[in-house]
Amino acid sequence: MISPYSALSVIKFDWQYPAIFKPVFDWVKRYIALTGGRSSGKSWFIAHWILQKLLHKKIDCLCAREHQNSISESNYKLFVNIIKKYNLPYEIQATKIISRTTGAQIVFVGLSDITADNVKSFEDFGLVWLEEAQKISKKSWETLNPTIRTEGAQIIITMNPEVPHDKHPIMSELLTLFKDETLHIHANYYDNPFCSKDIIKIAELTKIHKPEEYARVWLGEPDGQNQNNIVKGFTKDNIRPLFYQPDMDLHISCDFNYDPMCWVLFHKTQNKIYCFDELVKERTSTLECIRELIKRYPAHKGDIIINGDAAGSQRNCAFSNPDMTNFKIIQRELQNYYHKKVDLKIHKANPHIIKRHEAFNNLIKRYDGEICFYIDERCKWTIYNIENAKYKEGTNIVDEPTPNDIKKDPSKKFLIHPLDAVSYPAEYYFPIR
Repeated sequence: MISPYSALSVIKFDWQYPAIFKPVFDWVKRYIALTGGRSSGKSWFIAHWILQKLLHKKIDCLCAREHQNSISESNYKLFVNIIKKYNLPYEIQATKIISRTTGAQIVFVGLSDITADNVKSFEDFGLVWLEEAQKISKKSWETLNPTIRTEGAQIIITMNPEVPHDKHPIMSELLTLFKDETLHIHANYYDNPFCSKDIIKIAELTKIHKPEEYARVWLGEPDGQNQNNIVKGFTKDNIRPLFYQPDMDLHISCDFNYDPMCWVLFHKTQNKIYCFDELVKERTSTLECIRELIKRYPAHKGDIIINGDAAGSQRNCAFSNPDMTNFKIIQRELQNYYHKKVDLKIHKANPHIIKRHEAFNNLIKRYDGEICFYIDERCKWTIYNIENAKYKEGTNIVDEPTPNDIKKDPSKKFLIHPLDAVSYPAEYYFPIR
């Protein structure tokens, strides 16, 4: 019987790992694919394994993901934390990590920024770790895979599947064309004896209250027919009659766009959002939307708070005063009318869109079954977005309608912007930690 963990000692580098990953140490062929749900320890294991390997062999390692706008979006921090924890002989530089014992380096890149020409600089690398491989495009895979030519080189894939393997550009090849060259291990949180009690509790509560999300997030099983939907688990239970309360804080979350411009109006409690109205106007301006807002709610008594797209803080040459931003003009007009301070509560820069969508999904229904987002049926375009906005198949890229799509179906003109407006405050007030 295999124990729940194994241990090895290398240069005072003693670490334990889930036994399910033990075959990795003996695998010498080209591909290693670790799939599964959250908290299975996949990334944690591979980072330790790479650091151990580079202490003894001069093997340069490329850590790549589809998009990497900064080093913070890579697993750089995971490596650094392990190095510091065990006091390993590595030199930590701003954008790479170098083994002091062998000179091997770990480099971090985004594949979407690599061309067929500059990818050749990595052809001598002996290790490649494709992080978040569920998001890697077919083009990136077809560019990278044949470029890694070093004899005995290995490509490691870690991913939480979002589509069936036969529809994923990498896994579809590894499990068919390169089946004999691939070690595939599927692991979940219950395979990881080091998973915390808090995480196990969250997973088990999700299993009870959100079984579809449990299968997708914790078991690594792709959704069925709604696998590309941005918003998961929205039901009629999220829709209820809501009434504007003049004494409560009025939140206005704005997505700025000429055609259409989309604002959502909501009240907020300690852990819930109540969206009672929307303002969706075609071929309009910020000033026209302000006038419509005042017309609907002329006698508001509570505080007024503006949320929304951080881009609204950028200077807008459309205004007569070049220093007047969208948010500043809203603030000025509402303060003049209501004779009270209007607060701005927005990020300096918008967070990653996936973080925003995850935060909103967590409000739709929490892992413990509590609904924390309610919306009135009058918000027809926001509901339309919640039910119809999708990612492009096999990606986390929002599937925005093209002019031809809108020509065929005019309602698609109203896709995406209302969802942006309603999800900005979800991430601002209730971010996923």
